[in-house]
Amino acid sequence: MDSVPNTPPGQLRRMAAVWEQVLKKGGIGPQDSFFTLGGQSVMAGTLVRAAGERFGVRIPIRTLFEYSRLGEFTDHVVGLALPAAPTTAPPPDAVSTGTVPPDVPLEMTAFQRRIWLAEQIDPSVRNHVPLAWSVAGRLDPDRLRVALGRLVAEHEILRTRFVDEDGGWSVRLREPWLPPLELLDLGEAPDGTSDGIADDTTDDTTAIPDGVTEWLEAALRLPFDLESGQLLRAALGEFADGRQLLLLCVHHMVIDGESIPVLLAELDRCCATPDRPRQVVQYREFAAHQREQRDSASWHTDLAYWESALEGASADTPLPAPERPEPNGAFRLPLPAGLLDSLRAVQSEHGVSWFMVAATALAVSLHRWTGLDDVTFGSPTANRNHPRFAGLFGPSLNTVVLRSGVTADSTVLDVLLRMRGEALGALEHQAVEFDDVLNHVKPARRFGHTPYVNVTLNMNLLDDHVAVLDGARLTPLLIDELRSDYAKFGLTVTMVQLEGRLIGLVSHRGDQLGAEGARDLADRLAGLLARFPEALDEPVLPRD
Repeated sequence: MDSVPNTPPGQLRRMAAVWEQVLKKGGIGPQDSFFTLGGQSVMAGTLVRAAGERFGVRIPIRTLFEYSRLGEFTDHVVGLALPAAPTTAPPPDAVSTGTVPPDVPLEMTAFQRRIWLAEQIDPSVRNHVPLAWSVAGRLDPDRLRVALGRLVAEHEILRTRFVDEDGGWSVRLREPWLPPLELLDLGEAPDGTSDGIADDTTDDTTAIPDGVTEWLEAALRLPFDLESGQLLRAALGEFADGRQLLLLCVHHMVIDGESIPVLLAELDRCCATPDRPRQVVQYREFAAHQREQRDSASWHTDLAYWESALEGASADTPLPAPERPEPNGAFRLPLPAGLLDSLRAVQSEHGVSWFMVAATALAVSLHRWTGLDDVTFGSPTANRNHPRFAGLFGPSLNTVVLRSGVTADSTVLDVLLRMRGEALGALEHQAVEFDDVLNHVKPARRFGHTPYVNVTLNMNLLDDHVAVLDGARLTPLLIDELRSDYAKFGLTVTMVQLEGRLIGLVSHRGDQLGAEGARDLADRLAGLLARFPEALDEPVLPRD
């Protein structure tokens, strides 16, 4: 019999309001589980941060995984005795950032340094982020141009110059600039462009107009001039029937996935009130905050955690390289329809997110594929734990390592529980930069291979990127064929949650993994995910 929460009704209603806001669902009751409501790891961080601010306590992220129902979570939070550390930072709307003259050097974050270094090592690398949305309603080109200019003026990151000075790089600001908006005549609309989603059970991509793919492919091929401070390209495409597509290409030095909702929200504000600028938290403040944290006690604790977590781990998960380098490749995982629904019972019973399930399936597939009992892979995280930077425009990504070790008797359930602990530990200790971890543990390195994370599992929540811009509804498009152009790791698996569906995308570097090998692993991974609830008792490795 389900337990009845002991929390006073008023407190329960306060917490329910937080859950409903974060999960974007109404009518959440005491026995509703975070996992059956569609919660996942990134959302968990947002929820515990919001709940902590509402109730004035510090909530570890694993609390939500241990008390996953609204009632028991509220009971636990209300009973916490440790108050949150006081903050003197004003809310973002009230932050006074001042202005920075163009000749004043600023800080480059560890993420930006990593991206810059990758381009210096290999000039053919393109760290471009292509974005496309279908438009329900209508965007006025002139209003959109003005809004883009206002966005650039208010957010320094969009007018940041990365300048080479005497062999070293520094960051400077330039004056506001107006991004050109290309207008594309797309002709007749092909079938299926309304949502950009193919059927979940096939690898076929939705028909995308040639003009769209041509513009995005050209934008991806053309390098950005990092010293120009103009790292944004924009286009508005229109079909003969009046429907539109919004296209952007932005350099990764100034944007990441967590910044996309911020970009759209800020662009909408700039459309609505172009003559009423507001002060915002600037990216240079985030860079300064990162620098200040480097000598803190918590930073050293995080570093010690990673030293222990990676002790004895191989820095490389081997991939079967082809005899001769092949072209990069990208394709869609053949996942069944309704996969998210089929996983919810497992999530609720074991207190795991669907990302942890995907991590388990990837780990088990790697164990079986390689025959190794110890494998590692990476995952990007949004390093925005400080409330002041929750709405930051600019890249805050870090990379964490997930490690799976098994024995001859290990089952899929054992790996699931291991991945649960690995993911929670990674989220709790993500503040220390991956580059600092590598500099500290000093793993063996191979050219073209990133230690521990040359296999990467990425989570992309496009559900969160559906937005309203100047009265029009924007729905993100998936354009699979572009993914092979910017494969950064030997193998990348991206799990996309879009409109209640889970979609899997695979990209691989053809010099490290051939198409046949990538398909083989993808089939193993997709097959295990499809039967995951029934596979928990399966042995990971073959038993003699």
